Order: sequence, then structure tokens, then C-alpha cells
Amino acid sequence: MNYQRDFTIGVKETQDFSRTLVLEARWKSVVVFGLLGALCCWAYLMWLDLGLGPVFVLAMMAGTALVTAGAMTASMLLANRSKARRQFYAEHRDSYLQQVDISGLGIRVTVGKDRARLSFDKLMKVRETRRAFYLFLSANQAWILPKAQMEDPAGESRQLRAIFSTFLDARRLRLRRD
Repeated sequence: MNYQRDFTIGVKETQDFSRTLVLEARWKSVVVFGLLGALCCWAYLMWLDLGLGPVFVLAMMAGTALVTAGAMTASMLLANRSKARRQFYAEHRDSYLQQVDISGLGIRVTVGKDRARLSFDKLMKVRETRRAFYLFLSANQAWILPKAQMEDPAGESRQLRAIFSTFLDARRLRLRRD
């Protein structure tokens, strides 16, 4: 089992990674914000005392919860997108080449003159999204393997899933199904 590929990491890949981190960390806040919106809607409707039926009140509350949660998510993602963009351009110019070699011995990544070698037991977790594989070195740092840059995304994704499933325990994996 061996996997080698070169990936060009740019601002788009960095923004996708940052969005993944934010959604993973803040989903509870979004739910609470939606519930607060529903509660405010209920209080306002009770204060107005319009004599509306319970089904209409519940529908209004659900709609308000969705709108407020959606508004919070959109504003959170827009703020995060610009932050990730500024941060990327402060550290890099346009993009950088990331050479990845994954084998039974572990993971080797080369970026410019910097080289890193990591055994699978030192890898914090592996997360797969629609767009990429993220190999987490810490809670906020990961190597990015974008699927859009793979020659055969479905085949290479299967190959990577097989490698990671072989060498990592299930609690450190969050992989998608084909």
C-alpha cells in the first residue's frame, strides 16, 4: 500500500479547511442560536395574542429557527473565509506545492525545503469531506489532500480509505462512504 501525489495548496484549499474547522467547532452554537430565535418568535407571538393556532405558531417558530441559524452560519462562514484568505496571503504568496508519500511506514510530506515524516501513531486524526482528506497533526493544523487535484478521485479516495483504515483505529477516522 503506497500512495504518492503532488498537490498545489492555495487559498481555496485553505478556505475549505478553515470552513471545515469552523463548522465542526461551532455547530452547537448554530443550534442554540436557532433555538433562541424560535423562543423569541414564540414570546413575540404570545405577546401579540393574535389567536393563531398551534400548528401555525410551531411553523413560525421552525421558520424563525431556520432563518436565524442560517443567518448565523452565513455570517460566521463569510467572516471565516476572509480571515483564512488574509492569513494565507500573510504566510504564502499564491500557492505552494505539497508532495505527499503515504506508505506502511507512515506519511512523508515535502513543502519546498521543509520535509516532515510522521508515523501513523502520531497522526491525530484523518477526516474526509466531499472536497478533501485532512490529515490532522493537531486540532487546527492538517495536511490537505484535495480531491479536485486527484487524477481519479473515486479510485484514489478508496485507496486512501483502505490505507488509513489499515493503520489507524476507527475512533481517529471520519471517512465518507462511496
